[in-house]
Amino acid sequence: MPTLQLGARDAVSYDDTGGPGPLVVLVHGSPGISRVWQPVTERLAPRFRVVAPNLPGYGGTTPPPAEAPGDSSYAAGLIEALVATAGEPAVLAGHSYGGVVALQTTLRGRIAPRALALFEPVAVPVLDAIGDAEAFASTQALFEDYRGAFAGGDREAARRMVEFWFGAGVFEQMPSSAREFLIAHTPHNLRDIGATFRDRYSLDALGRLTMPVLVAVGSRSPDVTSHIARALVAHVARGEMRTVEKANHALTTTHPDAVAALISELAGRV
Repeated sequence: MPTLQLGARDAVSYDDTGGPGPLVVLVHGSPGISRVWQPVTERLAPRFRVVAPNLPGYGGTTPPPAEAPGDSSYAAGLIEALVATAGEPAVLAGHSYGGVVALQTTLRGRIAPRALALFEPVAVPVLDAIGDAEAFASTQALFEDYRGAFAGGDREAARRMVEFWFGAGVFEQMPSSAREFLIAHTPHNLRDIGATFRDRYSLDALGRLTMPVLVAVGSRSPDVTSHIARALVAHVARGEMRTVEKANHALTTTHPDAVAALISELAGRV
């Protein structure tokens, strides 16, 4: 796995697959690693060069320094540095927290992807920005409960997150290796959730995004995903919302054909 070194401290590791075609950058969710995109990458690689970075604290990428502001800006800076080396993406895509990072990176304006694809981005504060206080507060309360459970010594606090996104009983049905990964990375996940809630969204800034912005959700996902998607699509200049039927929050893993097709279609337009 190649690694881009950025000064004495910082580094971002990434997968680099495919040929000389247009560049697609795929940003994974939390907790996770770049290789969760592999089923999608395999479908895109014949036509595109696919770069999938590891987010801070995962897979060889350095975690944010203690003095970092605690939002998504450190992760965004790593994506910017990687794009400066790899070239302008035809599509910058992100899933879940990766969708937040992709969106925040684009809003910073230091790179200019030709299109943006967001798969269930957990950009919860956008609900506050549009005045949907009830949806914002209820989602924030859920994650505060998760944080409090972990702080109180619940080793399996991640169960709350899993069952919110995927349904009651799912945590117990997961392979033990997957459960242990979630448990081991709970502190990283809580850090990423904290970053998500510290990010701010300006409706004017969203309106200044001129590239096509595709926001996709699963038909079996919690209602908040559609609330966020509709809010984003309504406030960007060229927004489009798509639903992946019979999919939930894991759509990039369970429905790689549909996800790859959406990315390919978007790249074809730009």
